[in-house]
Amino acid sequence: MSFDDLLSFLKGVASAIEDLRAALEANDMDRLPASLENTNAALDAIQSYPGGTEKLKQDIHQFEPEKTTQLLVLLDEASVNHQINGDLIRLAMQRSSAMQSFIAQQAPSATYGSDGGVPGSVGGVLSRKV
Repeated sequence: MSFDDLLSFLKGVASAIEDLRAALEANDMDRLPASLENTNAALDAIQSYPGGTEKLKQDIHQFEPEKTTQLLVLLDEASVNHQINGDLIRLAMQRSSAMQSFIAQQAPSATYGSDGGVPGSVGGVLSRKV
């Protein structure tokens, strides 16, 4: 693979992953599905690279040091953004879980009843829902 082809390939991968990071950081739910799809396609392209990831590494290191460094910077950038995306997704899941808990606690059924009873209790025994 030529340097220009490899540079274009890695720029596409890095761009897709960076776009997902931007969507996650902005909490842009409208852009998120397309960004996820593009990132998955980019990661699939790396996995299905002719000869595998080892061949990709060999192809990157076949050029003179300046060009190899340029390609490795793109690959490192994509790797860092991919790790950050994982962290951002985990944080979003935690935030969603916390919000669901908060909303559930605000529901009328989450407090004592007007008769002083505990919701979900039947005859003094808590049901399985509680």
